[in-house]
Amino acid sequence: MGKTKILICSSEVGAGKRGASLGPDAIRIEAVNQFFNIFDRLPSEEVKVSALNKYTPETKQAKYIKQIVSTHGKISSKMCKAHKEGYNTIIFSGDHSNAAGFFNGFREAYPTAKLGLIWIDAHGDLHSPYTSPSGNVHGMPVSILLGLDNLKYQRNNLKPEVKKNWEKIKKMGSLEISPKLNPEDIIFIDIRDLEKEEWALIEELQIKHYTPAIRREIGVQKIIEETIAYFKDYDGMYISFDVDSMDPSISTGTGTPVPDGLKRHEAAELLKAFVNMKNFKSLEITEVNPLLDTENKMAYAVVKILKDALNEDILTS
Repeated sequence: MGKTKILICSSEVGAGKRGASLGPDAIRIEAVNQFFNIFDRLPSEEVKVSALNKYTPETKQAKYIKQIVSTHGKISSKMCKAHKEGYNTIIFSGDHSNAAGFFNGFREAYPTAKLGLIWIDAHGDLHSPYTSPSGNVHGMPVSILLGLDNLKYQRNNLKPEVKKNWEKIKKMGSLEISPKLNPEDIIFIDIRDLEKEEWALIEELQIKHYTPAIRREIGVQKIIEETIAYFKDYDGMYISFDVDSMDPSISTGTGTPVPDGLKRHEAAELLKAFVNMKNFKSLEITEVNPLLDTENKMAYAVVKILKDALNEDILTS
């Protein structure tokens, strides 16, 4: 399996609500409470960035995008360095916009490799500044990775500065690779709360996906089997786990909870299977928001899941 390193980025600048910057620390505290010493056993490195959106956004179409471009540059550099040094990575992130920065570093480390992405989330995150109804960049990371504008469904007119930074974020990295991956390199799991512009892209690009209705019909184990078979010839896999993929009955401690999500044991089954894939390289946990929670229930659930999912080979430094 190789050695593992923890990377932490607390930035919540891409989110619409405050609090996701506290998520990594909430998980760390809960890990201590549950005697799960992952942060003691593995080397860790924090990406030092401006974690909070302190000022009024300069644009409504892609809020704080200039700051996020800077954040992604730092994230990408740390991620690339870790993987070039031979580490697999476990990532604890504030909001989901950071995923594009981490995956960019993943691509920079393996520029010619066949890389795959398993996106476990209630949302598709397939908006761009041209289509986003909110302007929150945590709804855009998959489009960043795919290099998509989706002008067919454009609803927003962008200022030149926004266009400039959007192009910059899509081509992030010294190699300026865009797209970072292709539609056939992605599988969405448990997506259910998408706007029409996003569903249209999934249909047009034929991106493989599983909704809750499909999960109930075929079961989690079948999703696991099909996903592993689909990616068996890939060189490296990145798993992105947004906690809002889970049902709000588990916890409301995330910015955009959506009913009909995964149960805790289902999330653990998925992650345990995927981190044990031979081509596993990186697992990201994101969007834990203690300010929207009570008694740190979401972090509690996350640590329980990780205890079930991570084996001794992964917990090796």
